[in-house]
Amino acid sequence: MIFPLKKFAAACVAIALIFGASAVVVAAQSTPLSPTSTGYDISFPQCGYAYPSVPGFGVVGVNGGKPFTTNKCLAGELSWAKGAVNQQPAFYVNTANGGPNNGQWPSSQSTPDVCAGANSVPCSYDYGWNAARYSFSAVLTAEATDGATAPNQSAIASPWWLDVETGNAWEVKSNLYGPTAAAYANDTAMIEGEIASLTNAGVTNVGVYSTSQQWRAITDASTSNFPSVPAWIPGFGSVAAAEAGCSTASFTSGRVALIQYGAGSYDGDYNCGLLNTPLTTSVTAANSATFSDQLVTTNNNGAVTYVQTSGSPDLVVSSAGLVTTSAALTDGTYVASGTTSDPHGDVGTFSLTLEVGVLLQDSPLTANVKASGSAAFTDQLVVTGNTGTVTFVPVTGAPSLSVNSSGLVTTSGALAAGTYGATGTMDDPGGDAGSYSFTLTVGKLVQRTPTAGTVAASSLSTFSDQLSVGANLGAVSYLQTTGSPDLVVNSTGVVTALTTLTKGTYKAIGTTSDPNGDVGTFTFTLTVTAPVVTPPPTSTTTTTVPTGPVATAVHGYAVAGRTVTLSIDGSGFNGRPRITSHAGTTALVIRDTGRVLVVRVGVKAHSRNGVFTFTITLANGKSCQVRYNQR
Repeated sequence: MIFPLKKFAAACVAIALIFGASAVVVAAQSTPLSPTSTGYDISFPQCGYAYPSVPGFGVVGVNGGKPFTTNKCLAGELSWAKGAVNQQPAFYVNTANGGPNNGQWPSSQSTPDVCAGANSVPCSYDYGWNAARYSFSAVLTAEATDGATAPNQSAIASPWWLDVETGNAWEVKSNLYGPTAAAYANDTAMIEGEIASLTNAGVTNVGVYSTSQQWRAITDASTSNFPSVPAWIPGFGSVAAAEAGCSTASFTSGRVALIQYGAGSYDGDYNCGLLNTPLTTSVTAANSATFSDQLVTTNNNGAVTYVQTSGSPDLVVSSAGLVTTSAALTDGTYVASGTTSDPHGDVGTFSLTLEVGVLLQDSPLTANVKASGSAAFTDQLVVTGNTGTVTFVPVTGAPSLSVNSSGLVTTSGALAAGTYGATGTMDDPGGDAGSYSFTLTVGKLVQRTPTAGTVAASSLSTFSDQLSVGANLGAVSYLQTTGSPDLVVNSTGVVTALTTLTKGTYKAIGTTSDPNGDVGTFTFTLTVTAPVVTPPPTSTTTTTVPTGPVATAVHGYAVAGRTVTLSIDGSGFNGRPRITSHAGTTALVIRDTGRVLVVRVGVKAHSRNGVFTFTITLANGKSCQVRYNQR
C-alpha cells in the first residue's frame, strides 16, 4: 500500500493541544520526564498491528489518508488512546485541496461562505469546513461505539490537529492551478475553513502538524492567517532532541506545543509545556535588600501563574513571577524554585539562583579567530554583580593570552592554530570577588558534508566523493593519515576506493590546512553493500524460481531530516527482512505482504540528496538491492 502522506499513522497531526499536565522543559533532559510528557500518534497504517503499549497520551488519526475518508480502526484506536496515562485523547485529520475536480467540492452552499462551485477562496473555505464536519461526525460515531455517555462533549474536549503535508493534493502542486497567488490563497482558505469548522463545533484546541518547508510550499509561508495556532513539528531523532526542539521556531508563529520523534517502529510525541530557562544572577551584599528580577516564561497561552515551592523567605516569588528579597542578605548562594502554569493547563518549572557578594562573568566566554588575524585579536571581559570598577588578576594563559587589570584580552602576537585559555580572579572595591575563564580558538577549519557514503561493491569502480571544508582562507590541502589503501583521499579532498573491497565499513581520517595556517581534521566513512543478487542463467525450457528476495520498484522518496513511509514492490519478502542503506539512514519494515514491504525511513538532517540503494536481507542471508531517490 502506498500512503499519500508521510505516514498518517504515527506521524501526522498537528500541534495544538496540550495534554493535561505537561512536562517541564528547561533544557534537554534537564528534569525527569512526567508520565504524560511522552506519547504516540497512530492511524490507519496501524490497523491490524499492535499499538504502542502504555503511552503517556495518544493521538489518533481520524481519516484514511485524505479528507472525507474514515480510518476503519478509529474506534479501536480511540479506545487505545483512552487507556493512556492521560486518558484525554487527541485527534488529527488529513487536509488537502485539489480544487473543483473533486467529488466533494461544494457546488451550492450559502454558509459559512457563498459558493456556487467556482475555484475560489469561498469555495475552498467551505470545502475545508465540510471536511472538518465529516471528520467530527466520524469521531462522534467512534465515541458512541466506545461507550461515551456524551460523545459530543468528549469530542470537543479533545485537542485536534490538522495534518498539512505536501503528500496530499493541493492546488499549488497541480498543473491545472499553481503555484500562483490564487492557488496559495485557496489552499490557505481550506485550512482556515477546517479550523473555523472545528471551532464552531466547540473545539477549543486546534493546531497544525507540518514542517516549515511543507507549510511554505502549501500556504506560501502564511503566518498572519494563523498567529495563535500552535504547531506540531516532526523530524527529531530522540526524546532528548524532541525536548530541545520545543524552542524551535514555529512555522505558524503560534507556540510550539508538540514535537514528534522516532520511537522504534512508532512515532513518538513529546509534549512541550511551558519553557523556563534557569536563571543565575548576582548582586552585591550592599544592594541585596533592594534586589528584584522578573522571571520570564515562554510557550504559554495567556498569563503565567508562578507558585514558589522553595527559597522563601530569603527569596520571594510573586504569582506574577517577580523575585525580591526579604531583607539584606549575607554573602552566599540563594535559590528560588517552583512551578508555572497558564490558563490552558500547560505547566513547567522555574529556578532562579542569586549569588550575593559574588562577581559573575558574563559573555564573552569564548571567541574564534583566523590564524592570520590572531596577532590583532582583542576582546573585553564583562562582569555582573559588582560595585565600582572590577580588577582582573590573571593566573594562567600568559604569554599567549594576556588579560590586563581592566579585563582586556590580547595575544602575544601571531598564534599557531590551536586552543588557548586564560583564567584568573576578579574583585571590586566593595569586597565582592569571583573568577573568570576565557577560551580562544585559533584557525580551526570545519569539515562540512559529506562525512559518509554508501556504494554497492559492484559500483566501486565508479565511486568518488568530494570532501568540503569551511572557515578557510584559500585552497584547502588534505593529508590522509589512516584508511589507505582501501580509501584514498588526495590532496584536494577527492575520495576514491579500491575496486576489490568486500561488503563492510571503511574509514579515512586525516588533517586539513590552508595557506594562512588554519588547520583541522576530516573523516569519511564508506559503507560497501553487497552486489545485486543475479539469478543463475537458465535454459530456455526451464522456469527459474528466484532463490531470494527480488525488489522491482520503490514508491515514494526519502527526505533529509524527516521520517517518511515508502513501499517496495517485489517478491519473496516474507519474514520482515532487514533493510540497510547509506550512513545516516535507517529503514524499518512495518508491514510485509510477501510482495510489498511498507518501510519507515528516517534520514539525518542535512544529508545530501541523490540516488541511493536499499539492501534487503532475509533471515537466511539472501539479499537483493533496489535504488531509491532522496530529495
